[in-house]
Amino acid sequence: MDYSDPNAFTLPFQLTKQLRRDVYPLLEPTQPELSAKGKTVLITGVSGGIGKVIAESWATAGASGIVITGRKVDVLESVATKLKSLAPPDTKILAKAADITNEASVVELFAAAKEAVGKIDVLVNNAGSSEGGLVSETDPTKLFNDLQINTLGSYQVTWHFLAQADGAGTVVTIISSAIGTVFPGLASYTASKLAIVSMMENIHAEQPGIRVFNLMPGIVETEMTMDTLRPYAKDSPGLTGSWTLFLSTPRAEWMRGGIVSVNWDIEEMEAHKDQIVRDNLLRRAFLNAKLGKDGHPWE
Repeated sequence: MDYSDPNAFTLPFQLTKQLRRDVYPLLEPTQPELSAKGKTVLITGVSGGIGKVIAESWATAGASGIVITGRKVDVLESVATKLKSLAPPDTKILAKAADITNEASVVELFAAAKEAVGKIDVLVNNAGSSEGGLVSETDPTKLFNDLQINTLGSYQVTWHFLAQADGAGTVVTIISSAIGTVFPGLASYTASKLAIVSMMENIHAEQPGIRVFNLMPGIVETEMTMDTLRPYAKDSPGLTGSWTLFLSTPRAEWMRGGIVSVNWDIEEMEAHKDQIVRDNLLRRAFLNAKLGKDGHPWE
């Protein structure tokens, strides 16, 4: 691998020939097709950079209700203020701090959400942790913090979402291309993301009315980004925000249950939809697709 190439950690996971790094016309949150009017959304991990922009995308798209959660109260309040300036006047916004690894805290979150916005239609599991450290050198308690947040936390929020969903709704879980590789120092992060992908695949199989998607956000410059990956962090967090809107629309129906990446071009995927569905190219294996610099060798 040529590590001087800014795409060195992106191209190996590229399904489409077209590489997307930023929001493009089809994914502009102001597009009528991406309108979130009438939808309520709960977004976790809004104390971080990607979560904040996801929430802004939903506000711009006119969601009827937006619930944001994280651990930093001051950050949540600041984001809520920004959302009010972006959303229509009648959008209901709730900023509620919660520890998603603590079930009592999650119960309180959903009780507050119900009172503030009613039933949640869309859940975005964005909260994440990447402690880092070599398996042989890192204290097990620290190493398993990633599984506590990325796996247990996301599962608990999803479980309570399903309990109030009445069999219908959308769950978008932010994962990572790290699940398709081995990178020293990322063992707990990779394991935690693999585990939550597997759980989401089971929900897809078990709950036919729940629209499940696993979304890779590319490499975004955030507090979680490893120093070694910062030179390759070329992806806009807005791209993830827009994808969560897209996945909540009927146009994404054929992608249900799959793994998708913000770096992939949607229209190119749609042009090869029949082959993608027939060959199960969006399923974990890794994806049954031949990923690489030139994208999958389409027929």
